[in-house]
Amino acid sequence: MRVFTTNTPESDEALRAILERRSATNENALRVADEMIAGVRSRGDAYVAEVIAKFDGVTLEPDAIRIAPRDVTISAEMKNAIDLAIDRVEAFHRPQLPNSYRLGNLEHRVRPIRRAGVYVPGGRAVYLSTLIMTAVPAHIAGVEEIVCITTSSAADRDELHYVCNRLGVREIYRCGGAAGVAAAAIGTQSLARVDKIVGPGNAYVTVAKMRLIGEVGIDMTAGPTELIVIADDSADARFVIADLLAQAEHGADSEVVLLTTSQSLAAQMPERALSFVVKSMDEAIALTDLIAPEHLSIHARDAASIGARVQNCGAIFCGPFAPPAAGDYVAGTNHVLPTAGSARFFSPLGVYDFVKRSNVISITAEELAEVSEAGERIATFEGLPAHAASMAIRRTACLATS
Repeated sequence: MRVFTTNTPESDEALRAILERRSATNENALRVADEMIAGVRSRGDAYVAEVIAKFDGVTLEPDAIRIAPRDVTISAEMKNAIDLAIDRVEAFHRPQLPNSYRLGNLEHRVRPIRRAGVYVPGGRAVYLSTLIMTAVPAHIAGVEEIVCITTSSAADRDELHYVCNRLGVREIYRCGGAAGVAAAAIGTQSLARVDKIVGPGNAYVTVAKMRLIGEVGIDMTAGPTELIVIADDSADARFVIADLLAQAEHGADSEVVLLTTSQSLAAQMPERALSFVVKSMDEAIALTDLIAPEHLSIHARDAASIGARVQNCGAIFCGPFAPPAAGDYVAGTNHVLPTAGSARFFSPLGVYDFVKRSNVISITAEELAEVSEAGERIATFEGLPAHAASMAIRRTACLATS
């Protein structure tokens, strides 16, 4: 059993291991992603088809990698479940749509990106929920062209096609992994490049997205999933264990941690979890902000008050009947969340990730005359006389005509 009391050498070492593991460089992932990107650059569709055959065991003609969603019929029960999830995610995300505004002759203009790629993992399972979480905010933002990037096996599933049709996704690229990301970012003979790629993936997907920043926009860098549970002696051990095991289900590299004031509760946790016995809720909150986890589940008195004090977290689940698993599917919030401590500066995926902003400046002669001298003075201080002159020549012209 891995139970530590905080402020001991053993607990300090365990905490340090968590933080260091997140920052470790995956050299193999870097090498593979670079190979995939180079292959797509040099050989396009032919290379992507070879990668699909090698890793997915599916032979596709290069011009068959891109398909359109087909009309499908799925079970009424599954249709109702998908529709409920979509409706709740739409309701939560619609208020996120940012607005343009004007201040005199200055405008802050908000418009959707034209073409977005939503990455949907499709290795061990077909993650319909990720397609919903990524395509719904893109659809709300008004993205004209949404592309689903996934594995060929996932692209065969009728349920995926149903979601695509519901959310206005008109193209499916049947190529997952780093090669799929590279193809969508760079473009090939048959796969038009996108302006931004969003959605979680394995280490190869994450590294490929990082390598391609600048050629394509991305939402965030993502690592293995994480959950911290804060609990006191009022917690129901069954619920705590269920949350920890659910998050651990994502893979052996999932990070699941209990911070509790109850030694008795810590002693009941599964071996898979790492448990720290803390002296107070204040200490639990401080450790949570230090780790900055993807998910936080609070099983304690005044859970909402505790949640309000946490600064660094992707999603906070307050109370015994708010399981993080519900956030993955039907709560309505987004499950594409910052990991590996990046909750200090990244946010959950949202509608705002699918818009771009421009500033439009229409200054009148009178307005320029009022502010130009200040601008000239600052430009001169910075050693940029041509900047100062470009304003001064207009100010002089304004004065001459006034």
